[in-house]
Amino acid sequence: MSAFLPFFDPDPETRSARRALRQSEYSFNHAYVSPLALVHDIAGRDRFSIEFTTLVLGKIMTNVANEADADSALRRRLRAMDVPLSHVALAGSTAVRAVSTAVGQLLGAQAAAGRLQSLDDFNSLFHVIGLPPIAQDFHRDETFAELRLSGANPVLIRRIDKLDDRFPVTDADFQITLPGDTLAAAGAEGRLYLVDYQKLDGMETGVAPGGWQKYLYAPLALFAVSKQTRKLTAIAIQCKQRPGVNNPIFTPDDGYNWKIAKTIVEIADGNYHESITHLGRTHLTLEPFIVSAHRQFGLNHPLLILLQPHFEGTLAINNLARLKLISPDGVVDRLLGGTISATLGLSAWGVQGHAFMDLLPMASFRDRGVDDLESLPHYAYRDDSLLHWDAIREWVATYVRCFYRSDEEVAADVELAGWLTEVSAETGGRIRGVTPARNLVELIDVMSLVIFTASAQHAAVNFPQFDIMSYAPAMPLAGYSPAPTKKQGATESDYMSHLPPRDQAVLQMNTGNMLGTAHYTRLGHYGPDYFGEPRIDEMAGRFAAKLDKVEEIIQERNQHRRPYQFMLPSGVPQSINI
Repeated sequence: MSAFLPFFDPDPETRSARRALRQSEYSFNHAYVSPLALVHDIAGRDRFSIEFTTLVLGKIMTNVANEADADSALRRRLRAMDVPLSHVALAGSTAVRAVSTAVGQLLGAQAAAGRLQSLDDFNSLFHVIGLPPIAQDFHRDETFAELRLSGANPVLIRRIDKLDDRFPVTDADFQITLPGDTLAAAGAEGRLYLVDYQKLDGMETGVAPGGWQKYLYAPLALFAVSKQTRKLTAIAIQCKQRPGVNNPIFTPDDGYNWKIAKTIVEIADGNYHESITHLGRTHLTLEPFIVSAHRQFGLNHPLLILLQPHFEGTLAINNLARLKLISPDGVVDRLLGGTISATLGLSAWGVQGHAFMDLLPMASFRDRGVDDLESLPHYAYRDDSLLHWDAIREWVATYVRCFYRSDEEVAADVELAGWLTEVSAETGGRIRGVTPARNLVELIDVMSLVIFTASAQHAAVNFPQFDIMSYAPAMPLAGYSPAPTKKQGATESDYMSHLPPRDQAVLQMNTGNMLGTAHYTRLGHYGPDYFGEPRIDEMAGRFAAKLDKVEEIIQERNQHRRPYQFMLPSGVPQSINI
C-alpha cells in the first residue's frame, strides 16, 4: 500500500469511507477502568497471533512443570490441566481465547498456603524455573541502593538539596554509613537523593486469600553518593510519612530492623511500579493513542504505517489484563498490598496525573535532578534509555521528513490533528498535555515518545518482573506484618513474618515468569519490504543497525557495572504485547 498524506491522496473518497468504517469498529469505553479510556471491544485484527499464543502457552507450561510438589493439591490439579492446556490453542476458536483460558486456569489454581520459615524455603519454590540471580545478593545494602538506579522501578529517585520536616535524619545517622561526611555537604555538592512513596500514604490495604492481612506503607528512603567510591549508598529509611516516637529512622546498624525497613521500601516500590510505572504509564497510557490512531488516520497514512508494528498486541494484552489480572480477585488484587479499587486509583493517577510530554526522557531526568552524569555517574536506566531515545528519535525524524516537507504541512494534516485532539479529549482518550502538532519538531517528539514508551520504556519496567520481582523476598508485593516501632530488637522470625505466605510467593513467581520472560518481536525489525518503498526500507535497516550498535555499547557497559539487561535491544519488543 502506498503511503499518502490526506491532501495528496489520489482517492480521498475511498480513504474517507474506510476511516468511517474504522470509527465504527473502534470506540472508547470510560467505564471499564473509570475514568480511563479503553477500547470498547477488540477488533479481530487486534487479537493475539498464533505465534504469540504459542510463546505464552510455553511459559504457562513451564509454570505447570515447576510446581513439583507431587503431594500438593495444586500439583494434582495442574497435572489434570496439562493436556487441555497443551492443546488449548487448537481447542479454542481464537488465539485470544486460548491465552485467556490458559491464564484463567493457571491463576485459578491455588497453591498450598502457609508461612515459609526461611529464605531456603523460598528458593525451593524454583524447580524448573531457574532461581533469579537477585536471590544471591538482594539482602546487601549495595544492591538495595543499586536497584533504585537499575531495578524494576528506576524512575523515582530524585536529587534534593536538603530534607524537609517529614524526615528528620541527623548527621549522626548520616555518618553511620558515610563517616566524615555531612548532610549539608552532600546536599550542596549534588550528592543527596530521596525516594519518596508519598503517593501510597493512606492507601486502603487488602486481605490475601486465606485471610492474611496485608500491609503497605509510604516510606521515605535517603541515599547519598559517596565521595570516595562515587556510588549511591543507602543512608536511612523511615517507614511512614509522619515522624514520631513509633516511627523511627532506621539506619544500616539496626540489624533485622534495617532489613525489615528495606523490605518495606521494596514493598512500596513494587506497588508503585505495578500500578503506576508499569500499568499506568505504559499499558494504559498508550491505549488511547492506539484507539484514536485507528479512528482518525487513513489506512495509508504514513504515520499509521509507522506506528502499526508498535501497536501490535497492546489492545489484546490490555483486554486480557482487564479480564484476568486487574479484575476483582485477579492477580493484582491477590498480590498487591492495596485493594483493587485503590490500586486502580493509583493507575488512573499514573495516566492522568501528569502531561504526556513530561515523560520525554531528558525532561523527566531533568525534573528529578538526575540528568547530571557527574553528580550521579552510575545510573544504568538513564544511560541506556538515552541510547534508545536518540536512536528512535533519529529514525522517526528521518521517516517523518520523507513525507512532510515543512511545518505548514504538519499543521495542515487534518488526520494528524484529529488523532492528537481526540487523544486528549474528555470524550476520547483523556491523556493530558497532548495538543495537535504545529511543526516538525513537535510531531517528531510525540511520535518518538509513543514509540519509545511502547518499546524501550515498557521493556525497562516489564522484564524485571522475572529477574527481580518473581523472587518474593527481593520485592514482596505486600507486607504481612506491621512496620516495627523500635529501632532495634527484631529477630529473623520477625523479618520472615513480613514476607508472603507460600501461595502468594508461588503466584508472584508464576506471574513474574509468564510476564517477565516473554519476548515477542524486536525493536527496529519491521520485516522485509514492510514499508513498500526501497528508500524507507533501507532507512529502517539503518535504524536496526544503530540498535545493534546500542547493543554493543550496553554489553560493554555491563562489563563494568552490575549487568543491566532490560534495555538490551535484542530483548526489547516493538510493542507492549505482554
